[in-house]
Amino acid sequence: MRLTLKSPAKINWFLLVTGKRSDGYHNIFSLMQKVSLYDTLVFETSEDKEIHLVSEMGIPEEDNLVYRAATFLKKERGCSMGARITLHKEIPLEAGLGGGSSNAATTLIGLNMLWELNLPVDTLISIGSRIGSDVAFFITEGPSLVEGMGERITPIGMGGGLPLYILIVKPPFGVSTAEAYRGLSSYSRVDRSLVELFLDAIKRKRYNLLSGVLRNDLEGPVLLRYPQLKEIKDRLSGTGAIGTLLSGSGSSLFAVYDERDEAERALRLFRESFWCRIVQPL
Repeated sequence: MRLTLKSPAKINWFLLVTGKRSDGYHNIFSLMQKVSLYDTLVFETSEDKEIHLVSEMGIPEEDNLVYRAATFLKKERGCSMGARITLHKEIPLEAGLGGGSSNAATTLIGLNMLWELNLPVDTLISIGSRIGSDVAFFITEGPSLVEGMGERITPIGMGGGLPLYILIVKPPFGVSTAEAYRGLSSYSRVDRSLVELFLDAIKRKRYNLLSGVLRNDLEGPVLLRYPQLKEIKDRLSGTGAIGTLLSGSGSSLFAVYDERDEAERALRLFRESFWCRIVQPL
């Protein structure tokens, strides 16, 4: 049996860091949205009952979230079957786009099908939350409110397939998540009015209101540490975008447009110097 699945990237419409836990991790309050930038995973049964990962990433198997998700699921469910998983990367690393977490989620979904485990979505979400912070989100459909360490997922029921164009710009360096969080000097309160503003903008199709939603507590510390990111953000802000924001912990930034022509004009300003893509919300 052979399965091919797409593994999407994400953006955070807002990301509030609400505190630090006793285990060293942080609690967040965030609205996440999948976008049309994909890695591809191919799943095939393996006769030797082991997990084999084929990837051009050049890192040890045990450090890859795909391998970790596969071995975790195999052990968790007592599965005797193996798999050969081939990972084709398009989502850049250390970009704040959730590529690794998405790959892990797609692995759980793919192996659930390949091994015919028939696990319900709720079970996959529970398993995903034990593998990585954003993994559970990528198992759900549509944009979702994500709280806690990423394990509390609430789909908002609308916002998928929005007629918006999102230009993602990534410089040639990455930012580690741990590094981004180390730069925080204070924490935010949960602000549910941001969810209401997002839903209001979508319902009324007044997408310019989304500028009031875009907020990322990690942006200030990261831009302070990396002046080139501040320069990119300033240039993006001058392209007629509805708004611009650091994506997750960075290093990519995104700008939101309601006209594709505007997004393409902005793309031409950056594509010779940086990795760039125009994507749409899923």
